[in-house]
Parts: sequence; C-alpha cells; structure tokens
Amino acid sequence: HGVFRQFADVPHFDWGGLRKNFVIKPSKGYGGDGIIIVKRRMGSERFMTVQNEEVFLDDLKLHVLDILEGNYSKYDIPDVAFIEERVPKHPRFRRYAYRGTPDIRILVFNQVPVMAMLRLPTAESKGKANLHQGGLCVGLDLATGITTHGMIYDRPVQNVPDTNVKVNGLRLPYWDEMLETALAVQRKVELGYLAVDFVLDHVRGPLVLELTASSGLGIQIANRAGLRKRLERVEGLEQAGKGRGIQIARALFAESFADKVLAERGAKIGGFLETAR
Repeated sequence: HGVFRQFADVPHFDWGGLRKNFVIKPSKGYGGDGIIIVKRRMGSERFMTVQNEEVFLDDLKLHVLDILEGNYSKYDIPDVAFIEERVPKHPRFRRYAYRGTPDIRILVFNQVPVMAMLRLPTAESKGKANLHQGGLCVGLDLATGITTHGMIYDRPVQNVPDTNVKVNGLRLPYWDEMLETALAVQRKVELGYLAVDFVLDHVRGPLVLELTASSGLGIQIANRAGLRKRLERVEGLEQAGKGRGIQIARALFAESFADKVLAERGAKIGGFLETAR
C-alpha cells in the first residue's frame, strides 16, 4: 500500500486511504522486530493491533520514522519502511494459529524444492509468525504438504501451545500450486537458491509474501533433516531444469507416509473418473 524511503514521505502519504487492516514492516528488519499488524481501523486516527492494543495515527507515523532511522535494521543502518496488505487467516488454520496469519516457506535449489515449513503465530509471539519471537515452526512433507514435526525456538513440540492440537497431520490446501509457483519464481529471479514465502487467502489461494536469499536454518530441526545433504543430492541435476523438479523432490525427500497418501489420492481421482465415464 505504501513505501517510505525518506522522512518527507511520511506526511505526504495518504493515511486516510489505508484499508481497515494492514501491516507495517521494515525492509531490513530482523527477527520480527519493527512489525506492527493492524487488524481493525476504529476511526480516522485510531487503530487496533492483533495484540488488542490501541494505537493512534501519530504512533504509526513515529514508528515509520523509527524504521527509516534504522532502529529495527539488523546493522542499525537507515532503512526503508513499507505498508502491505494483511491477509486474513485461512479457515484451515483456525485451530492452529493464534490471532495472526501463518505463512509457508519453501526452499528451492536448482529448480527442486528441497525443504518446507509452516510458521504459526502463537500467544508468545504476539500473533506474529516469527520464530525468533516464539512462533511455532512445523515441518512439511514435500510430497503431500502434510505437517510433520514442530519446534518452538530449538525445542521440539508435539502440540500447538495455545490449543493443544497435534502439530502433525494437517494437510495444507493448494500444495501443488505452491510448489509450482516456487519453481516459477526461481526461474524468474534467477537465484540458484532461495526461499519463497506464501500466505493463503481463502478466496485467492496462495499469495507470494516475499523472497529470501539467506533463510534461517531452524527449518532443519522442524523437518528433522539436514539441509546440506539435500542440497548435495540435487546439485548439478540436469533433469531438474526441465520441469521435473517436483517429481524429483517427491522421489528423494518424501516422508515415509507420503506414498500411501498419494496412492489414496490417486485412487479417489481414479474412482471419480470412472464414475464420470
């Protein structure tokens, strides 16, 4: 909705034209610091955050100025602030995410998805899907998009802390579409290795949230697998660049239950086709 590169951009921005919910972020932020998530507008100058804290328009303006001064950047250097759309939580995550919106990260190397995770906001992370602030990281089976193992910080967990629901067994919608989009994004930006982050919208489906060239390594703990070995297995594969990256990922990195799940899905599709005929 808006980008702020210098102090003069703040008073000239159309604050009155903002939607009822949005997110303010620093461009070079680290660990989730400097992010304000507004869930509701309560008038021309009053807003409610996902933490149910009331903030005023002047507070938001001052926060943007703090971002520009570099108060939230990793190296305390001047930064850029931006306001982006807040995507509502997909109904599939209603029992898994505390207030905020979860996101999905897919690591791609040499046109092959090599690892993925789901990040869930918790009460400890104050509704942010950020692992440095206590968000829940859950591994994802690359073949099926089903959740496997969870961790908070570097501690393995089996249940979502706020609802006690088991972290494993949740099947993400739009999984094949997200894999295909992640590969298309890598072809477009021409980075050999990157992370593609998605959020799920109930109407529009998966939306690309951001791209990351240097992603964190906590994803390995949630997947209980080392990333280096996976990268070595797909490095130099010529078939990967010919549209076979997803098939390669399913063959090399699928969880033990994946074949059964895919077989059941194939049987259902086959039965539907037979009925249609």
